[in-house]
Parts: sequence; structure tokens; C-alpha cells
Amino acid sequence: MKGLREFEIPYIGLKIGIHRFEYDIDGQFFRHFEDSPIKECKVRVKVEFEKKETFFIIKFFVDGTVSVECDRCLVPFDKEIFGDYTLYVKFAEDPNALAHEDEVLFISRDEPIIDLAQPVYEYINLCLPMQVVHPKKPNGEEGCDPEVLKILNKKPEAKPTDEIDPRWAVLKNLKN
Repeated sequence: MKGLREFEIPYIGLKIGIHRFEYDIDGQFFRHFEDSPIKECKVRVKVEFEKKETFFIIKFFVDGTVSVECDRCLVPFDKEIFGDYTLYVKFAEDPNALAHEDEVLFISRDEPIIDLAQPVYEYINLCLPMQVVHPKKPNGEEGCDPEVLKILNKKPEAKPTDEIDPRWAVLKNLKN
């Protein structure tokens, strides 16, 4: 991906052992990914790259805040995120022919670099919960916009139960 060269690791020149990298991620990073749910953030990703003879172990440590929109009240807020992930990189003659595995990246021996931009993008997104809502306030109250909560908590007026919908009343005549 153009503009993300700092995430390309030229592993051929690295000695066997552990190598460390750090990346400060902001909204500019996510502009390189089409339809990214994240627009703004301040995240630090620490990478521990362990080079072995025949494969690599890459550990990602994600920590920071992401600007998100609350799924309940739609008011933006900063959500703290953190996570630890491990990616294994193995060599293959034809990496595209192998079955995709979540924690294993297959690369060709001819490939001189490992691009970490896509895994970093995915791991930051994985740190977000399925449902993003404001955290509760220290006093225990909901953190969402109180005006929106009033509307959401408003109960609909109940219809009288003895009144039958005319569309269903016609079906009662079918019994006869």
C-alpha cells in the first residue's frame, strides 16, 4: 500500500533473534483503508518480531484510544482499546494456493519484505467491541446523551387486547 512503507520489514537483513518496532497510529493511517470504521485515533502498536530459521513469530501489543460513535445514542467519544495478538509467518512455494488461516501468514521465499500494515489495521479493529456504547459514569449513571435515552426508554402505547385486527378476523370464518 502506498504511503505505508514504514510498516514494511525487510526481514532478509535481520539477524536471527528478536527485533522490536513501535508505531504511533493516527487517523492518517486509516485513510489508506477503504471504508474503514475508524477515522481518528491515537494508538501505539509495539511489535516484537522474532526471526527463526524457517519462520517468524510476530507479536503485536496494541494500546490507545479510538474515536468512535456510540451505537445507542450516536454521540462520538474516545474508547480506550488494548490487545495482544500473535501472527506466524511461514514460507510457501505458492502462498495463494494455501488455505487461509487467521494467525498464519504465508509468503513466498522470493518476497523480500513482510508488510505489517494490514495486520496492524485488523488488530486495531479487533480491539473494538461488537457493540460500542458509552461507559457508565463514576456515579453509575449511563454515559449516553440523556435526551436520546429519554426517547429510547419511552414505552409505546399499548393497544387494547380485546380488539382484533380486521385482517385476522376474516380468518376466523375459515373454521366453519
